[in-house]
Amino acid sequence: MTVLNFEGYRVTNMSYTQNDNFKKPQENLSFNPKFGVRLVTDDVNKAKVILTFASENELPFNVKVTLEGNFKYNASEDEINFGFEKLLRKNATAILFPYLRAIVSQLTTMGNEYQPLLIPAMNIGALLEKNEENNENSETK
Repeated sequence: MTVLNFEGYRVTNMSYTQNDNFKKPQENLSFNPKFGVRLVTDDVNKAKVILTFASENELPFNVKVTLEGNFKYNASEDEINFGFEKLLRKNATAILFPYLRAIVSQLTTMGNEYQPLLIPAMNIGALLEKNEENNENSETK
């Protein structure tokens, strides 16, 4: 048995709309997507991890996707006491991220007017940590 069991995911929100105000050329676009993660603990050993992606008003389209993954924690297997919440933040988001990437790519492909949005492979755990640090620093100022 493993410390963290992935029990599947579901898409809770998907949206794609054209951005009629977009004026930039299609080549070499850069954008600042918003990623988010939220943990919902059902009981001591089960939790949902909600992973979100949004890009608005920076591309020829606006896209939002929300996934909800279900995870089970096996405390008896956590020999180094890594902890449930830390496992969820790091490992569960890493498990869900490829699904999010694929859904965003497929969703933006179906618009059939612009090139699909391909989110590069990245360390999503580190990115989310950086976002949290930036949010904490901006709140204390």
